Amino acid sequence: MTEQSMTDTQRPAHARTQTIGLILITAAFLFVVGVSLALFGGDDIAPFLVFTAIAGGAAFVTYRFNAQWARAVGLVGTILSLGGFFLGFGLMHVFSPLEFTVAVAYVMGIGLALVGGIRAILSSRKGKEGPGRTEQRLPRIVVGIVGVAAVVSLFGFIFTRQQVSDAEAEGATVIDMTSFEFEPESSTAAAGSKLLITNSDPFVHDFTLEDFDIAETVGPRGEVLVDLTGVTPGTYEYFCSLHFDGTSGMSGTLIVGG
Repeated sequence: MTEQSMTDTQRPAHARTQTIGLILITAAFLFVVGVSLALFGGDDIAPFLVFTAIAGGAAFVTYRFNAQWARAVGLVGTILSLGGFFLGFGLMHVFSPLEFTVAVAYVMGIGLALVGGIRAILSSRKGKEGPGRTEQRLPRIVVGIVGVAAVVSLFGFIFTRQQVSDAEAEGATVIDMTSFEFEPESSTAAAGSKLLITNSDPFVHDFTLEDFDIAETVGPRGEVLVDLTGVTPGTYEYFCSLHFDGTSGMSGTLIVGG
């Protein structure tokens, strides 16, 4: 087998791996775009549209053109997509199906696109033997992993969702987390009473009352009870540490009466 024929054999398999990786990355960003449109009406959507365009455009180029420059474009697109690294944080929330599945797809996509692109370029230059059977199956294996992750996360969510009984919640002040905001933004409760923190979003949030070392994580569609015993009368700020940067994001005010 000549060097040229070996190169032609190798490139499609490696290129396919790169393209599938870029498609996974694109799908992850498209999901974020969809959620932003649904929850915020398109506010702050521009960065996600840019990442979607970059990854999607690179996927098209690597699929359409079987050439070295196309592999290079794919690698550049993959590297630029690392700007959305925050999507990977969803790996910490295994029982939040949307976050976890998107994170797995994004991380796996980055890996596939990098490995496939680099291998395609190196193989065409060195004229090595074509990829083995395991490597040829790698894209299907990765897609399968994403599917399994989605199923495991969904079942975990169903069986571990936090719930508070009506008896426990009786008399509690309700604070809901919805569309990445606290509703209401300002709440009043008596000292020694309880707060019922509910999460109407499909993402993990937390309720943090830093002055009294209170921090409760609330999964998607979940709810927790916060006991204000020991909280002295006054006005305090609470926030979601996952979606608050100290000046903007999810925060609210709690007024504790005597």
